[in-house]
Amino acid sequence: MSQTLRAGVIGIGAGRFHAESYRDLPGVELVALCDVNADRLRERAAHLPGVPHYTDYQTMFAEADLDVVSVCVPNNLHPEVTIAALEAGLHVICEKPLANDLAGAERIAAAAEGARGKFTVCYDKRYRADSQWLRQAVGAGTLGEIYHVEAGWKRETGIPGGWFSQKATAGGGPLIDLGVHVLDLALWVLDFPAVHTVSGTTRAVFGPAGRKSWNTKTGGAGGYEVEDGALGLLRVGSGIPLLLEASWADHRRPGEDDIYLRFAGSKGAAVVHVRNYTQEDTLMLYTEVDGTAVEARPRLRPPVPAGHAGLIDAFLRCVVDDSPAPAPAAQGLVTLQVLDAFYRSAALGREVVLGA
Repeated sequence: MSQTLRAGVIGIGAGRFHAESYRDLPGVELVALCDVNADRLRERAAHLPGVPHYTDYQTMFAEADLDVVSVCVPNNLHPEVTIAALEAGLHVICEKPLANDLAGAERIAAAAEGARGKFTVCYDKRYRADSQWLRQAVGAGTLGEIYHVEAGWKRETGIPGGWFSQKATAGGGPLIDLGVHVLDLALWVLDFPAVHTVSGTTRAVFGPAGRKSWNTKTGGAGGYEVEDGALGLLRVGSGIPLLLEASWADHRRPGEDDIYLRFAGSKGAAVVHVRNYTQEDTLMLYTEVDGTAVEARPRLRPPVPAGHAGLIDAFLRCVVDDSPAPAPAAQGLVTLQVLDAFYRSAALGREVVLGA
C-alpha cells in the first residue's frame, strides 16, 4: 500500500493485539492509544514508546488525526464507541462480538450501512491456513455435498474474570466469547447460508462455584451471571445440521484449550483440531478411493500475516482500494441473531425459529 494510514486503538486489553499489528504492518502508523484505566494504559503504552495515549476516546478523535480505529472495549460499549467513530468519519474495526445483545448489534449494522468509513468485525480466526483451506475446499466442491458440520471451542480451565462474567456487559459466557468465533467460521466456510432454527442448552456448573477460573475476581461484585458451557444444534441452508459447542470450563484433558471444526460431505470430510492455538498439523482429510478408506494430512503454510494482523492487513487494503470489508457488519449481525436465538432456546427449553 502506497498510502500510509493513521491508526488508533480504544481499549488495550484485547487491543494490544491490534496495537502490535498496526506497529508491525506496512502502510499504517500507530498514532494513538486509549483506555479509561490510566494505570493500565501507562503500563501498556510503555511497550509502545512514542505513541500518544488518551483516557477519553472523543478527545483522541479530535486530536489524533486518525484514519482507522480499533474498538476493543467491553461488549456492551461496542455500540456507543463504534457509532461515535463512524460518525467521526473513521474506518472501524470492532472486536467480536458485534455487541452484547441483538439490539446493540442492529444499531451498529444500521450505522455502518450509512457511514462514510469502512467497517469490519474482528473475526481473526478466518486468517488461519486451516480455515482458509476449508473455505476453498468446500467452495470448490472438494468434499462434495456437505451434510453435517460441527464447530466448537472448549476449555478445561479458562473462565475469565471481571466483566466477562456479567450479563449486562458481556451478554453471555463462552457462547458469545468463544462460540461466536467458531460459529462465524462455520457460516463463513459455507458462504453464510440462512440459519433456520436453533436449539440450544447452557449450563453454569463451575463459574458460580468459583472453580476453573483464570482469575480470582471471577463474578465481580454482581456474582457469576453467565453460562460456563453451551451446546446446540442449528439447521442451516438446505437443512444441514450444525452442532455448536463452547465451554470455558469442563472435565477434560488438563490444560485443554481447543478449537475444532468438522465438515462432512458426500466425497469426503475435513477435520480441523487446533490444540492450544497451534498453527501447524491441524487438518485431516478423510475420503475413499476404490472402496478403501483413506486419510491425508495436507501440509499448509500459515498465511502471512495471520490472525489479528491478517484481518487488519485485509481491512487496511479494503480501505485503500475502496473494496468490500472482509467481515462486514451484516455478517456480525447474523452471528448475533443466531446467538440471541440460542440463548432464547436455552431459556425456553425448546427450538427457536429465526425470524419468527
